[in-house]
Amino acid sequence: MPHVCGVPEKGGGIMARTRNETQFNEARQRLLTLGEDLIRSRSYADVGINDVLNTAGIPKGSFYHYFDSKQEFVVAVAQHYHAKQLAAAKALLCGAREPAATRLKRFFQTSLNDYRKRGFIQGCLMCNLTTELADEAPTFNQLLQTQFAELSAVIAACLHDTDLSPLGLAHLTIEEAADWLLNGWSGALTRMKATQDSTPLDLFMKSVFKGEA
Repeated sequence: MPHVCGVPEKGGGIMARTRNETQFNEARQRLLTLGEDLIRSRSYADVGINDVLNTAGIPKGSFYHYFDSKQEFVVAVAQHYHAKQLAAAKALLCGAREPAATRLKRFFQTSLNDYRKRGFIQGCLMCNLTTELADEAPTFNQLLQTQFAELSAVIAACLHDTDLSPLGLAHLTIEEAADWLLNGWSGALTRMKATQDSTPLDLFMKSVFKGEA
């Protein structure tokens, strides 16, 4: 009998191969990272499975060892991206003794600097996927809503017990102010993809952080 699925056990049976978890996880992580870059610079619809595999240097046909479908893949990419964004937001916005407005400005400025390094041609993955998929995939819509809500909650925590007047948001609750800031930034990021420069992001910064150096 050919040993197609493993090596022979004592007594003539077949012992399944043990998957190398380190190699598997490294390859999966590489697919997520490259998938994020491709989808951000192009679109979900425009990126095929073979595009990701070819860029990752992983043999064609191997995709389904890691993901059951392209939709499962993009959900995993979105979760991978969101985890990084949430960790970065918490690091910049939470726990410091600096004024909330200072932390908040640094948070948005750090993001702006990242887009500058990317030449303003890669938008926010969450914004891009919301525009492209939210109407077509209710399950994905719910995932995006949850991710935006989690990011907004980190911003709200930063603003807790803070005077919102300098930001021009005193008429809002803390939660509303956090949502407004996230909505405004997301809109600026969407328009940035059209202008391919910092103009929309600069206007957001100038509008929110009035009179600050």
